[in-house]
Amino acid sequence: MNDDGFIVRAFGYIGRFPSCRLLVVGDIMLDEYVWGDVKRISPEAPVPVVAVIRDTRTLGGAANVALNVASLGAGVDVAGLVGSDPAGREITRMLRTRGIGVAGLVVDPDRPTTVKTRVIAHQQQVVRVDREKEEAPADKARNALKTRVLAALDRADGVVLSDYRKGALSRELVEEVAAAAKRRGVFVAVDPKQTDFAYYRGCTVITPNKAEAEVALGGRELTGDLEIWKGGKALLRKTGADAILMTRGEEGMSLVERGRRTFFHIPAQGRQVFDVTGAGDTVIGTLATGLGAGAPLRDAALLANVAAGVVVGEVGTAPITAEKLSLALRMREKEREAAREETGDATRVGRRESSSR
Repeated sequence: MNDDGFIVRAFGYIGRFPSCRLLVVGDIMLDEYVWGDVKRISPEAPVPVVAVIRDTRTLGGAANVALNVASLGAGVDVAGLVGSDPAGREITRMLRTRGIGVAGLVVDPDRPTTVKTRVIAHQQQVVRVDREKEEAPADKARNALKTRVLAALDRADGVVLSDYRKGALSRELVEEVAAAAKRRGVFVAVDPKQTDFAYYRGCTVITPNKAEAEVALGGRELTGDLEIWKGGKALLRKTGADAILMTRGEEGMSLVERGRRTFFHIPAQGRQVFDVTGAGDTVIGTLATGLGAGAPLRDAALLANVAAGVVVGEVGTAPITAEKLSLALRMREKEREAAREETGDATRVGRRESSSR
């Protein structure tokens, strides 16, 4: 983050978050966490025995993206499929409790709600159990979802497509959302999971991690900055997007934009990483909220990077909030001030030593 003016601008964007409203469309999940201690190995098999202390449930997938947007203070509607089961009802209740619009939810009695259960012991994930149906939803459910998405888009300042390849985002739905958004002059940001990024043609910005980008490029390895640049340009040609924001783990993020001769690299925030679960949801949610609040793409990406640095330092799916984001920005500014003072002190000492010779 080498722009001295960014932090001042960032607080301006945060102040405008409540004035924007986003639509999040995609695969909705329930994340379960079973917390416990491990003190012995099972006599039945070489696996740890977890003594359960407590369990918690949080919103996952597209619902977690919507939660991040709402936690930042923006208005948000979510659209997707849930089952006619206790998990689906729990998700709907949790969304309503957080003030997230649920008119876009379609209850599909033929599909269970996707549930991911993670067993955590001593702040480490021991195992994950997935309950889901991988087959595509029936035409009735898909058509109902499309109708609700297009209706909700009329009041949105931007759209997020949260794709976990669980069936909610059909190619037809992506095409219609991209076309409708273009007519209204609003952006479409995509967190991708398809192996062929042509699936997202016509969307505005796509946010793959490096591994997802490599798969989308046919297995091509992106081993350095030059390859990141070339790979990003190739994905722009494939998708027709305005930008690719590629997350690179400990190496930060790289933004490749249409019409630019160089890419914009953002170093990772230097914090201890405890859990990357939900980090992609935080990145896309913060990026979209920044764009909805009027931030240019580069500043929105900088905001997303700061937010990611916060949530990876927490265990479990933890949404970013406006308060956490503001605190991280203040800490960053203090670090910069301390570095400037240290540089100034070193300069003054050097001058005194020079004059004493």
